[in-house]
Amino acid sequence: MKKTDMRFDSNLFKTFVGKIFNKYRCDEFVYTSSVTQIVGLYIGDEVFKMTNILESIDYYGVTEDIAVCKFNCCEESDIKSAFVEGHLTDTPVNGIINQIKMVNEHQQVFVNDTLEYDVWLTRGIIFFVNGREISFEKDIVPFSEELNIRKGYELIDSFGEKEDFTEGWDEDTRAQVEREVITIE
Repeated sequence: MKKTDMRFDSNLFKTFVGKIFNKYRCDEFVYTSSVTQIVGLYIGDEVFKMTNILESIDYYGVTEDIAVCKFNCCEESDIKSAFVEGHLTDTPVNGIINQIKMVNEHQQVFVNDTLEYDVWLTRGIIFFVNGREISFEKDIVPFSEELNIRKGYELIDSFGEKEDFTEGWDEDTRAQVEREVITIE
């Protein structure tokens, strides 16, 4: 059995509660509220990047280019458009982070009823700031480098359907997925 853990470090997010979420920086929205590969988050005196970039990994028995989502501290100069002529824009938030919800998925693939793959990943993060929510979600399509950004309320309800993972497998293969939500206050 192959185990993979691509969850974000919840200890890092614990340090964000009580800090000011200054702004986020990403390519301009054109047709949807998604951006490609990167969004910069300016929290307190630090800059972080959430990326969703293709990497060659073992994707359930086949080496494929899959978008792997990561969250890291970075330099401001690391926040660059994925496009040659991309234009980054800042969206001010200017509020104190009261709570964060990490949305993780546990994906399992069984072949002939034997567990072959056991994968954990972070689907997205929801920040609670000034009575509103801001979410940053990895696209549900494994080959997509898109990050969906939303503002509003009850944003967990707008996350992609987890059942999309369970569809389209071979006859002798069964996939299942569960979500866990970790609340950080």
